[in-house]
Amino acid sequence: MTIYTVLTFANPAVLWGLLALAIPVIIHLFNFRRVKRVQFSNIALLKKVKEESSSKRKPVELLILLSRLMFIAFLILAFAQPIFKDNANDQELSDEVLIYLDNSLSMDMPVSSQQSAFDRAYSLSTGVVDAYPESAKFKFLENGYGNSLNTSYTASTIKDRFTELELSGVGRSMDEIQSRIAASGFRGDVYLISDFQKNNENELASIASDSLRNYYLMPIEGENNSNLYFDTAYLENSFLLGAMKNNLKVVLRNEGTEDFEDVNVRLFFDDQLSSTAVVNVSANGITEHIFEIDQSAKGLSNAKVILDDSKVLFDNEYFLTLNNIERVIVHEVKGPDSNGFIEQLYADNELFNYQAFTANNIDNNELLQSDIIILNQLSDFSNQLISALKTFLERNGTVLIIPSAESNFQTFSQLGLTIRFDSDERLGLGQPNFQNPFFDGVFENTNEAIAMPEASITYRLINSELGMLNFKNGREFLSKAELPLGNAYVFSSDFSAEATSFPSHSLFVPVMYKLALGSKVNLSKLYYLTDEQTMVYPLEENLTANDIITLSGGESIITPDQRISGKNLIMEIPKDELSAGHYTIMKGEIELGTIAFNQSKAESSVERHSIDELETLAQAKNINVIQAEDGIEVNRELTAGIKGINLWKYALMLGLLFLFAEVILIRYL
Repeated sequence: MTIYTVLTFANPAVLWGLLALAIPVIIHLFNFRRVKRVQFSNIALLKKVKEESSSKRKPVELLILLSRLMFIAFLILAFAQPIFKDNANDQELSDEVLIYLDNSLSMDMPVSSQQSAFDRAYSLSTGVVDAYPESAKFKFLENGYGNSLNTSYTASTIKDRFTELELSGVGRSMDEIQSRIAASGFRGDVYLISDFQKNNENELASIASDSLRNYYLMPIEGENNSNLYFDTAYLENSFLLGAMKNNLKVVLRNEGTEDFEDVNVRLFFDDQLSSTAVVNVSANGITEHIFEIDQSAKGLSNAKVILDDSKVLFDNEYFLTLNNIERVIVHEVKGPDSNGFIEQLYADNELFNYQAFTANNIDNNELLQSDIIILNQLSDFSNQLISALKTFLERNGTVLIIPSAESNFQTFSQLGLTIRFDSDERLGLGQPNFQNPFFDGVFENTNEAIAMPEASITYRLINSELGMLNFKNGREFLSKAELPLGNAYVFSSDFSAEATSFPSHSLFVPVMYKLALGSKVNLSKLYYLTDEQTMVYPLEENLTANDIITLSGGESIITPDQRISGKNLIMEIPKDELSAGHYTIMKGEIELGTIAFNQSKAESSVERHSIDELETLAQAKNINVIQAEDGIEVNRELTAGIKGINLWKYALMLGLLFLFAEVILIRYL
């Protein structure tokens, strides 16, 4: 951008007074002094005095003339009121002003020993308001989108709005902010007051390409660029079983150039301190700590991990929801061709209470006490078994069906299942869908491809609601049936070696464990992040489209967009309203469960757009970068840019200075 300078005058007509500069020049040239004749008898001495006086007087007279000219010139300039502007800060005054004040948690960082970035942002925003005339109309934007951009404020009312603003758990990228401003149709001056946390490499491109608005970027830099935060947390087993021990693994990440030493980490269950630890995390490093859990409480437990360190000012809490269950009651009904895989898996296991029946030897009372009933390669079903299974499903029980080559499909239809023969082609399974909550906690690394087993596509569930494991061609190997009550899972083949290699595969144990454990309690995710799009929560009771589900946390009650899919409640995560913490899922006054939310990882990053990056943007005519430490400084800079720097005071002082110089020259020389 070419730099040019503009000097304007408030009273340019006064400059005609500069013609008065000719008067002292004319006086000097013609030297209008009265001559008095004096007679001397001897003029030799006078000639000598005259020559010496003339040589000394001439430069003094020139200095006096120069001082007099400068006095007159600066006096005239003072009355003309010169105003200085250059295109480095030259701005056009707009009647409409929009101020975006970043109130994300990262703005809690210190910028001085007594001031946070958020405090400075408040000071800068008031300085912006004061730089505009009272007739200006202001609009306001903050991360929570708590007010409409159609609302206009006066200078006084927008300052009141500033004082009401608090830090929010909602983070926004600059392209999100620009998109919202553009969508509102606003045209005018836009002030972006932020720490300019880097969310993605191209987020500033939308500002650079917007020529309809004038942007003023006001970056706030902190004292340091270090932050320690929770990267993730997970259980070795995705549930707690009675008094059985389990391990909670917490991963800490240091995104900074300073080491964190002797950091206290505390684990709470339902607000009661459970365990403490001291950890060290090197610069740009990751540390994992393991908490041993011995939890005997029933139901869902609200867990919280806290970092205690003076340098960690935000995102120092991590919220979790842990599932605590008793031993799972597993009842297997064996067919004549069944193998021993199920019994080997569940029998003599402290997680499960296993009992087996044959098709002709069933205890209905025992069967109805099950958490999950496994029908292992039954060729036919007795009326007694059909009656027991119907009652079990009506009580929201879980049935797992491993079909037999001799299975009677008409019998399955009595349970609401529509099963048909398929191609009987043997094919490999595709990779699991790691986004399915069913697989939460099953795999430590979801980025690596898994060698999958093979199976025959012998049977097909027609009324399938969800494929848990699919073949490579898209057909379902393990599917969940769509039933009005209860849960039914169906495999596409039996477990013989000729039909599938699944029972001997490493995936067999965790999948079968998940099926059994899921029948005891809804295994929701350990936590959700506030920037996720949706959450899926498995329900124990049926809901209708008329049921309104709310999230209750602290004093806030949120009603997100929602829908029911089978036994799953699917909610759109309301990013604009959520903060980190535990939330109770409510249907009216009935508690359905508890979930935990944590802040987005992007908000924990200390990487920010540099001043050089912002200055590169400022090469565009409608983008400017303003660096200021308080409202007074930004007011001064904006006033200079909008109104220019008024120089009349400086001109008057210089004029008086030259007048004083003239007096000194006349008096002493």
